[in-house]
Amino acid sequence: MFTINNIIITFAATGFAAIIFITYLLTRQHNKVTDLMQLNKDVPPLFLQRATQHKFNAIRTKLPNAPSVHHEKIKSKLEELVTDFKNEAICIRTYNKGLDGLLEQLKKNS
Repeated sequence: MFTINNIIITFAATGFAAIIFITYLLTRQHNKVTDLMQLNKDVPPLFLQRATQHKFNAIRTKLPNAPSVHHEKIKSKLEELVTDFKNEAICIRTYNKGLDGLLEQLKKNS
């Protein structure tokens, strides 16, 4: 009934079908990941967003209410950065670098 040749052919056919099925699933998964990456291409990283928000809040709390020439310059630069970022004139990375510069200026003069 069952000869060695029939068993070998059955196992080979099953293995070949399994390889084709696995290849199909892997290519489908790859296509899904590629589509997802394309959708998220222009989305800023969450940690970068949170870091810029923390830096903005730190600058706002460190600026005293009593006006001085130096602090007025920092306030105007901060308002300019915020306006440019809201109007999408600059990207979040540039906004973050600008906030870094303002924090450094505040630390130097504190």
